[in-house]
Amino acid sequence: MWQFIKRLSRSAAQPNALPPQLDLGGARRALVIAPHPDDETLGCGGTLARLAPACEVHVLLVTNGDGGGELPPETSAVRKQEMAAAVRTLGIASELLHLDEPDGRFEDSRGFREALAAIVQRLQPDWVFLPWLGDSHPDHARISRAASEVLRRSAVQQLLYYETWNPVPATHVVDITPVLETKKAAVLCHATALKYGNYLDAMLGLNAYRALYLPPGQRRWAEAYAVTPARDNRFL
Repeated sequence: MWQFIKRLSRSAAQPNALPPQLDLGGARRALVIAPHPDDETLGCGGTLARLAPACEVHVLLVTNGDGGGELPPETSAVRKQEMAAAVRTLGIASELLHLDEPDGRFEDSRGFREALAAIVQRLQPDWVFLPWLGDSHPDHARISRAASEVLRRSAVQQLLYYETWNPVPATHVVDITPVLETKKAAVLCHATALKYGNYLDAMLGLNAYRALYLPPGQRRWAEAYAVTPARDNRFL
């Protein structure tokens, strides 16, 4: 089966080629833009766990994570603590950054764009991970588009769109098999979110599916990304 797929890939036009594995050695400093607590782990947690030993990684939580005000008053603080634990589990040493935009009601604004631009200017990341532009969650899509436009005017080299609610048009894939247990442990830190959805099994299913892009062999898991230069963003 794999040989058949490779033959199709070679004979097809370049846009239809199988996504290659992402070269993680190209990252010096990375910034992860997470609309809500758990997006950082579900979308790119395995890649972050692989990057963390050799790359400086920072994580920005955009909303306050309070569930849109429909959950108990302490939800925001609890979810921020859960996210901090998840990030530490992934091996990331830097403290979480917070913008405290309203959860479920994010609206693009000059204030958000200026705050993000200031963070990017201070941290000088060369890679930025962010949710897919076409994600069905309104917060994800709005944050992604606003951030992409801000990053177009920055020194950031590469944007890596990750997938949560919707698949990305994958250009690259990362084998996360060696760190799968770490990613699972990080997901389990998000106890509040897990009360309302079976995100662990959903994540495992998506990562197992994306492993079809890897060479055959032992059972594997992978994360897929839509990767583009920040300034010449083919997806905007």
